[in-house]
Amino acid sequence: MSTRILALDDKLVLPATLGTTLNRLLPIGFALIGIGLSVALGRLDVQRQESELVANAGARLSGVRAALEAQLRSAFGETEGIAQLISADGQISPEHFHDMARQAIASVPHIRHISVAPGDVIDDVYPIKGNQSIIGVDYRHLPDQYPMLQRARDHYSPVLAGPVQLYQGGRGLIYRRPVFLKGHKGVKLYWGNVSIVADIDRLLSAAGLDLDPGFELALRGADGQGSAGAMIWGNPKLFEEHAVTVNVDVPGGLWQLAASPLGGWPSMSLFASPLFLFALTCTGLFSVFVAQLNRSNHLINLRNRELKQSQAQLERLAHYDVITGLPNRVLFNQRLQEAINAEQRLAVLVLDIDGFKQVNDSLGHPMGDLLLQQATARFVQVIDDQDGLCRLGGDEFAFLLVGAEHACIDRVQGLLQTLQLPFDLNGNAALVTGSIGLAWHPEHGQSSDRLLRHADTAMYAAKESGRNAWRLYHPDMTERLQERLCLERNLRRALQNNEFELWYQPKIDLFSGRIEGAEALLRWRDPDYGLVSPAQFIPLAERTGLIIPLGEKVLELACQQIAAWRAADCLPGPLAINVAALQIERSDYVASLSRSLKRYDLPPTLLEVEITESLLMESQQQACAALAQLQAMGVATAVDDFGTGYSSLAYLKSLPIDHLKIDRAFIKDLPADDDAVAITRAIIDLGHALGFHITAEGIETQAQYDFLRNAGCDQGQGFLMARPMPAQALQTWLADRQMRQHLVID
Repeated sequence: MSTRILALDDKLVLPATLGTTLNRLLPIGFALIGIGLSVALGRLDVQRQESELVANAGARLSGVRAALEAQLRSAFGETEGIAQLISADGQISPEHFHDMARQAIASVPHIRHISVAPGDVIDDVYPIKGNQSIIGVDYRHLPDQYPMLQRARDHYSPVLAGPVQLYQGGRGLIYRRPVFLKGHKGVKLYWGNVSIVADIDRLLSAAGLDLDPGFELALRGADGQGSAGAMIWGNPKLFEEHAVTVNVDVPGGLWQLAASPLGGWPSMSLFASPLFLFALTCTGLFSVFVAQLNRSNHLINLRNRELKQSQAQLERLAHYDVITGLPNRVLFNQRLQEAINAEQRLAVLVLDIDGFKQVNDSLGHPMGDLLLQQATARFVQVIDDQDGLCRLGGDEFAFLLVGAEHACIDRVQGLLQTLQLPFDLNGNAALVTGSIGLAWHPEHGQSSDRLLRHADTAMYAAKESGRNAWRLYHPDMTERLQERLCLERNLRRALQNNEFELWYQPKIDLFSGRIEGAEALLRWRDPDYGLVSPAQFIPLAERTGLIIPLGEKVLELACQQIAAWRAADCLPGPLAINVAALQIERSDYVASLSRSLKRYDLPPTLLEVEITESLLMESQQQACAALAQLQAMGVATAVDDFGTGYSSLAYLKSLPIDHLKIDRAFIKDLPADDDAVAITRAIIDLGHALGFHITAEGIETQAQYDFLRNAGCDQGQGFLMARPMPAQALQTWLADRQMRQHLVID
């Protein structure tokens, strides 16, 4: 019995003893746990600081890489026109080469000289002064340079050699552009090369390699060899340390760019972490409190709250944008995937701020950051509480909109409208707009990556359509992107293979019915697809710069045809050709035209040059100077598509032009539309008062013809009289028309 009672007593005493022991151990255990948590928090904070340093270095590198690649494209893209002309004609005259090289060097100051080397022997160089010594140099006898030329020839693509020590002194980069001619059965025959030599130090300086006060940069990869290549610029020790590196795409290879903070990466110990010191201090204090009040749960709960706040702070640093305070791409992807998993109907938007780069460039990055903050505040006012918003980077934002389709569209319109209001950037007014791409879930994707990618594709479609707009993703957009890339490749091939031809549309005197000339219209006859619409390839040629060699081809074909008609005594009259903006801005168009006339021994009066009204308004100084030179030569000048470029007739009186061509947009509604009638009469009457010859485009009905003749319009062209046709068909048409007129007279 006593034993049993003793056992019961033991059971009663044991919990009290255990409780006392636990009470004594609780402060120690709490301290140990606190120290462990402090170390964990400190390590996370150190990792965050290191990540920020790496991210800053990476952001700096990305900016320098983009600037480097842009400088390289700007500098070395200038040879394309020269190379394309040689490929098409098999040669280039010294005068023509010097004109094009002079234009290139004027636009890119760090180009030192440009040379052409048929058979890899330097035949000509611009400028000649200071470079006479390289005339006649045979690259095959230069073991330090010839291997790069062989690589360019073997791969049918340009390469970037250097840095090399130049014959003229100093270091330079050399862009080697191989040139091929079309041989029998399409076989490519190697002609030689066009080379651009650029001052490497000025080019790198223009890209900003020496402008960052916080980071040290270095560049390697001579001759495009990437990490295996020799140093190009900077301290080679950066590549031996823990530097951040990125690859830079250069013609025919890669460069490698490295960055690290000035003075090296700082040593990140736990005691450098404010969070670690704070947590350790809290652990000590609360261990004392717990020792005194170990039965109180209040302090334990308080400590838990402190830990949660610290964790929340770290979470925010890892998942939120520093400038705008918005979620970053990582957190947005998580939330988007959660919404997708919940099978919600939602819209994903990608918004890009149009004109943001100009604000950054003109006012500086602090003002660009302020614009991003103000734009964010406006966006938050437009979207609903259940929607999501993040900054993807730069001036791109992503949105997750939840709700009915019409409500989402209303918010999209609201986002565009809120950007249209001026931004006050510390007294500087900034005007920007937005381009938005939209993708629906689940129609356009079942994953966050796919939805964002498709929204991004739609955003670029909005930019191409004129900006300040939104576009809904459609699979055709992806297909069109691939088609454009394919079309560009084919367009370059077409220039090399001479696949272009001119068609001709007669111009008719509206009173007598006489033929008074024709307009030359470019056509592309693809060997696989037949005739390609100019609406497809002309805009692409303008975007890629291929419009310059294409314009040279038009001049050549037009003068060649005029000479043939003249020899056969069947000239239809002056021939009008169109000139694009880039031809005026980036080449010596007047000199090119003069050479073509001289080559075929043609009087200038047999050519007329048409320039669009929009080009006249955008590049007034250059366009007017070119037109004045052409007029002085005796070439007639005309403003095409008049009425669409927002110019005034009063302004036209000071322009060096002879003809106005009324745009077909006004002709198509004649004579039923009162506004079209009023505008057309005004153009004809005031144009005549200013001494211009008036031509109407796009005449398709007899009623349009009669109205224009009665209104006093001088000339007309359109399907009613004749469609565009090849040269031989035009001769047949002219002969048939002449025969019909003789029959009527007889």
